[in-house]
Amino acid sequence: MFSDLRIYFVIGIFMIACIALMFFNFAIIHYSKSRNTPSTSKVNKWKVILYRQIIKTPGVQPNKLRHEKFLLRKLSKAENLVAYAQALQYLKSEFPEAYNGYIQKKHTVFQRLAYIYSKKSRIERTCYADFIGTFPQVAGDTPRQLVDTLISYIDDSNIHCRTKVLGALCGIGSVQGVVNVLQLIHDRGLFMHNQLLTNELSNFSGDKEILGEYLWRESRQWNDNITVSVIQFITRFSSRYRDTFLPILQDSSASPEVRAAVIRYYGEHIYGPARPILMEFITNSTDSSLTAAAESVLALYPALAPNTSAIQEEEQSEFNWYVQHNTRLPFLSWAVDKLVGT
Repeated sequence: MFSDLRIYFVIGIFMIACIALMFFNFAIIHYSKSRNTPSTSKVNKWKVILYRQIIKTPGVQPNKLRHEKFLLRKLSKAENLVAYAQALQYLKSEFPEAYNGYIQKKHTVFQRLAYIYSKKSRIERTCYADFIGTFPQVAGDTPRQLVDTLISYIDDSNIHCRTKVLGALCGIGSVQGVVNVLQLIHDRGLFMHNQLLTNELSNFSGDKEILGEYLWRESRQWNDNITVSVIQFITRFSSRYRDTFLPILQDSSASPEVRAAVIRYYGEHIYGPARPILMEFITNSTDSSLTAAAESVLALYPALAPNTSAIQEEEQSEFNWYVQHNTRLPFLSWAVDKLVGT
């Protein structure tokens, strides 16, 4: 009897603890939402503040120094920064000229705020990096100090923070900033999926050709994941690497991931001299992923009649139906062209 009561008592305590933990989690979720989703009234207050700064009222001169001190004090809290960002977005869409005039004169404020946020938590640093990525104009014409501070956010960062920092630097258009962040990611063994890196790099606001040159030069010392992202980035905008990438196709010491990325490059940028090398992946490669990549890319190339019979003969003896089907696509294309031509 007594032992049964003890069991029920323990079960009761356990249930109370579970219920308390559940309410605690609900409270944390509610608190997080309230911090990240500012109220409409708070956003409207910021709209009024910004409106007074951009609209000239007869007899009233906005005190810019007081406004900057006010921004430093208020925007050092992430919840105020989020509300300010929404009001700023409204200003940008409704009064674009006034927005440009306002934001270009505030770069010193946002440089100082970047330093303030560098001392804060990961979430708050992520929030500020996201703000800079959304409004890169706040960096001004000489963003070196801001760029260096944003790079420091990589210390003790998570993948979300690193993504936002890279996005902010791409928004600013800082070539050296982007290179330095990727170098840090490599040196510290931090992970970011190559597709995620590629997407952020593709939003670079400056000259992508210049960025591509710097990245490719440095990528020789980076890990394969970053190198693949660089190749994918270059694939999206430049055909100038058709000769540069050819040796990688023939380099058996290069990783399959890097060679596959280069193969896909030649699918976006058709290049005759790459054809025989791509053919080698079909006839001689033991890596099925590289073979499949070469097959899909070669299907995009104009067929060459003299090469067709050799390919067909080789495939009959060595490859399955899928390979046969894909390598016959160029032949069928050539045959149709010949029939139409006659």
